This record gives sequence, C-alpha cells and structure tokens, in this order.
Amino acid sequence: MSTQHLIVKAARTALGLSRKELAELAGLSDRTIYNIETNQDYVLLDTLMKVRRVFAERGLELVEGNGERGWGLYFKSNKTS
Repeated sequence: MSTQHLIVKAARTALGLSRKELAELAGLSDRTIYNIETNQDYVLLDTLMKVRRVFAERGLELVEGNGERGWGLYFKSNKTS
C-alpha cells in the first residue's frame, strides 16, 4: 500500500504551505494537489516531480520507500562546514 499521498501532505504542512500555495509554486491546480493528498487519482511522474522540485527548493526531500520502510522526509541542513 502506497503512502505517497500522506507524505506529500506532511511535507507541504511541514513547510507551512497551503494547498493553493504549493499548487501555484508547482504550476499545478489546487485540485491536483488535493487529488494527490487524498489519493484520488493516479499521479503522473511529471506531476510528482513538479511537487518534489518545490519541496527540494525549500530544503526538503521526499525519500521513497524501499519495501522495508515507507516514504519519508529528509530536511537538508543549511549549515556549512
């Protein structure tokens, strides 16, 4: 069972973005974001990549599950050595 839709909502929430804000940043409709988050539709790879790009630009990476573990979030550090 895929939990991808749950992690997209968690990532959006963690970044403090509304559904509408994420949609605008990704160049998608807010209905598309709603459909992703509620697992209403099959998600095209191109659509998911647009959402992931917005998250990555804000220092958050979606980590895909590997069979043993489900999807997760990785926050990149802003610290430099």
